[in-house]
Order: sequence, then structure tokens, then C-alpha cells
Amino acid sequence: MSGAVGGIAPQKASAARGEWLSLAEYPDLAGDWMRLQAQADGTPFTHWHWVSTWLEQLPAQIVPRVFRVEDGHGLLALALAVDARERGNGRFFGRHSLRLQETGVEALDEISVEYSGLLSRRGGEAEAYAALFHALERNWEGWRRFRISATADGPHIAAALPAGLHGYSVNSLPCYRVDLARLRIGGKGYVDSLKRNFRHHLRQTQRAYEANGALQVEVAGSVQLALDWLEELRVLHERRWRSKGKDGAFASGFFHAFHHALVRKGLADGFVRLTRVCAGQLVVGYLYNLHWRGTVYFYNCGLNYGAVPRYDSPGSLALAACIQHCLDAGLDAFDFLAGAQPYKRRLSEHERTLEWIDVRRRGLAHDSERLLAQALGTGTFGLPLASAAPATSSRE
Repeated sequence: MSGAVGGIAPQKASAARGEWLSLAEYPDLAGDWMRLQAQADGTPFTHWHWVSTWLEQLPAQIVPRVFRVEDGHGLLALALAVDARERGNGRFFGRHSLRLQETGVEALDEISVEYSGLLSRRGGEAEAYAALFHALERNWEGWRRFRISATADGPHIAAALPAGLHGYSVNSLPCYRVDLARLRIGGKGYVDSLKRNFRHHLRQTQRAYEANGALQVEVAGSVQLALDWLEELRVLHERRWRSKGKDGAFASGFFHAFHHALVRKGLADGFVRLTRVCAGQLVVGYLYNLHWRGTVYFYNCGLNYGAVPRYDSPGSLALAACIQHCLDAGLDAFDFLAGAQPYKRRLSEHERTLEWIDVRRRGLAHDSERLLAQALGTGTFGLPLASAAPATSSRE
């Protein structure tokens, strides 16, 4: 990143102090990150497995910087941000944009970080964001916006914004979930918890596939098996997308290399879960899931469309079978990640909102770009960030 770096002078002994560091200046980043991870709520996308794989796979010319916050109790927060130089019309309103755990390069950001945000000690999130924004105001010049993608931290961000910065929600998507712990307490099977019409559809689909044999759910127990399944997932994934005239995510070389490396790193401790669902010898589909603290996150899939003459819904069946398997295994929740696809809504019972947030500096450049966006009807600024994001809701 360009510009001066340095700490923030504390106003009192316990005040949070933030600083930007180069990776070279932080030899114990891995140790600090993992120690803080143990004290934070976090998500798979702020887990060191994901973060370290990203750092290892990035092209040499893209070098993130570390944001570190300390308070009177020690390390409070960590984050990685990339200084992405502006091109096109955006360069007239700032020389560069800062992106949290993203690069601004589409082929590299295809891995789609969600639940992004600062890795913060539990309970210190708002204070950590306040230190971040203070550092942005004091230490950097010429930045157009600071982008935090697909985050659930909207309330913390809104509460921490100083008078000199604006926050905008430029996009939002529902994130659907299944509360497995509650189903277990209620003694219900997963499919029994769904609405009647969809429950009936799933049972018809299961009967159609089970003409080939009983339904089976398996989780890869070795790195080699997981990599083999990932390759089979890729083939099915690309076959489906090419039938629609599009490329799937695996068309990106970075995406492919990233996930091969992540499987090798994260399979042994259960962080990565490659799941295969079969009916007898017939493969229904492969699910690529991430697991963190009792919640399984549905990340990607390869589905065997066209294998049965009727009720050709391999995705719904594979997901329902996987969710029941997670319920039986004693896990707490199944998260579909961001997306408004109807199947996610039908297969879930709760939803929350993830937001793409831009933080911008008040001033002439901000006002000029906002007026231009309004005049052109581009909507690039989004909506002013509310003081609190929508709460998790139930749709029962």
C-alpha cells in the first residue's frame, strides 16, 4: 500500500491502537493469527487454513498488508488488505481502493470470500473496527473506498464509523441456514422439518434415485480420496455450467490451485469436508463443504444431472442427505452461504443477511462521485449503511 504507515496514539491506556505492517515486518503472523483465532468467533474464511492458502497462492506482484490492533489486553484484531489501483472512471475519485482479503482481480477473487471482516477477539469487534477506520483516516491518502465483501459485521461497522467516513451497503444477499441443534432437541428428522410440498417432492426424488440402490453418504477420509472426489466434482460442475453456455468456477486456474492446496492443508482436522452421495453405485453428487466449530458451510458441488428419467433433482437430494448426515453426526448448523436461489430457501429454516460494504471518506471527491452516480443512474454507491443490519430470522 502507498502512504505512511504507523500506529495510532492511544487516548487512554486501554484504547485500541492500530497499525499497518508489511508481511515482511510480521514474521510471527501465523502464530498470532492462530492464537487470536482461538479467542474469536471467526468463520472458515478467517481461519488460518484459508488465509494462509490464499497468501501462498497469490501472484508475486500482489502483496497484501496486515492490519493489527492491540488494546490493554493484548492483540485485539488482525486483517489482510490489498491496495488495488483504480482504473477507468474510478481513478478520477481516488488513486486506489482497499479490499479486505480480496484483490480486485476477478480471476483471483473467484474463490468468493464470505463472512469476511476483521478477525477480532470476541466482544471487541466494534472497538477493532473503530481502530481500523481511525487508521484509514490518519495513515492513507488518495483511497477511493474500502470494500468489505459478504460480511455479517454491518452493525459493528456502522457503530464504529467516525464522522469523517460514510458507509454504504452496495449489495446484500440472504444467507440461509439450518439449525441442526434445535432439530435434534425437537427429535425431528431433517426432511420432516421441511414444508409439506417440498418434503413430498424430496421423497419422490429419493424413490426415483433409490431404484438404483439405497442412498449412501460418505465423507472422504484421506487427502488422496478427497482430491479424487474434487476432480470428479469439477467434471460434473463444468458439465452442468457448459450445458448453460457458461464456464464454471474451476475454469479459473487460481481457483483450481487454491482448492487443491486447501484440501491438502485442511482435510486432516476436518476443516475441509468432501462428501459423496450415491444411490447404490450411481453417484448423485459431490459436495465441497467447509467445517468450523460445529457448522458446515456449503461451498461448491458437482451434481449428476440426467441420471434418472423423472425427478431429476440431484442437488436437492444430495444436500438433504448431507444435512441429515450432519444432524446424525451431532453438528450444530448447516449454512448455505450467500445466495437467493430457491433451493436454498426451500431447504432451510432461518436466514440472515450478508452485505457488501464500501467505506468512503467524506469530501469533494466523495460528493462528486456520488452526484455523478446519481446522474448516470449507476447505483454504484448503494444505500447508506444502517445502524444495524437485519437480524437473523426464522421462516417457520
